[in-house]
Amino acid sequence: MASLITRLLLLLFLWYSLICLSSGASNDYSILNQDLDKFNSEKEVFHLFQEWKQGTEREYQTLKEEVKRFEIFKNNLKHIKERNAKRKSSTDYSLGLNTFSDMTYEEFSRIYLREMKEPIIGSNKGKMVSNSESCPDAPSSLDWRLSGAVTYVKDQGSCGSCWAFSATGAIEGITQIVTQNLPSLSEQQLISCDTNNHGCQGGWHFKALDYVMNKGIATERDYPYTASDSACNSTLEQMTFATIDGYGYWWKTPISEDSLFCYVFKQPISVSIYASPNFMSYNSGIFSGDDCANISSCYHNHAVLVVGYGSSGTNQDYWIVKNSWGPSWGQCGYILVKRNTGTTQGVCNINCSGSFPMKARSFEVCILYVKTSSSK
Repeated sequence: MASLITRLLLLLFLWYSLICLSSGASNDYSILNQDLDKFNSEKEVFHLFQEWKQGTEREYQTLKEEVKRFEIFKNNLKHIKERNAKRKSSTDYSLGLNTFSDMTYEEFSRIYLREMKEPIIGSNKGKMVSNSESCPDAPSSLDWRLSGAVTYVKDQGSCGSCWAFSATGAIEGITQIVTQNLPSLSEQQLISCDTNNHGCQGGWHFKALDYVMNKGIATERDYPYTASDSACNSTLEQMTFATIDGYGYWWKTPISEDSLFCYVFKQPISVSIYASPNFMSYNSGIFSGDDCANISSCYHNHAVLVVGYGSSGTNQDYWIVKNSWGPSWGQCGYILVKRNTGTTQGVCNINCSGSFPMKARSFEVCILYVKTSSSK
């Protein structure tokens, strides 16, 4: 009976994911599905703001704070409408309202994004990856969610812990691929116990893999998430559920998109990226990162998980990327990032830094995919 329930839940999850990606659905509250162009006057925008507050359950302590947030909301709405008016095709990305729409990008960055200093690479036991991967047998379209190797979209909350979510997502994926068992693993254990990272103040996904290689990791149920820099609970830390045998990584030395393509063909991959202002308000479509153009080489402030790749009907190639800002952001918590751009760093530096866990495989892995294009 338990096995049947698990299969039914997986089918429901896959159905929901496919509906989100195919329809461009963004959120579970109706305000995001409205035509924003019809809100022009101050009165109309104020009414929209009140609807947004109700939908996001946002409350302010003072009238002064509400007035301030309304002004920011207006500015964000103006930018969203202006950017959407520049869309060149149906696959071009759009922006929309979300739970961050009353925040400036600077405020948002201080809470959710982190610029980390260079890590000490020499102390890590991982293997530097090759930049000449070849995988001629890889399908043209692949989604690890269809193989049951991706957990539900999680929410890091007001904690700069994206690195931990990116790392657990990669470990969850390889664990399912090898064992056929998909666990939801503990980000809180990494935040509280991994002393080579900095908890809610930021960290590196490959150093998290180094910790798990040595310590193992508990499930989210056994060591639940609190979105805080709480002290390490040594008893919970020992409730190991998943282990890895090693990890591969590259850091601020871009690999080719063909190489990244091959790594994603094998398993979900942790990557670092520059989450730009437009990334913050992403709603649907294939994100081209046009506001990342002037960012310095391989600069990043966020970590995510690449869970697949595909192509649109117009042969526009993209990565399927899982975020950790909850299912109300983007396409049910996901973003499609343009690939095969011909640039060294990739869109918003997605090719620059990445990592993946290694685990001994005891059988041939079967991958579910739909071949939609002959291009990589």
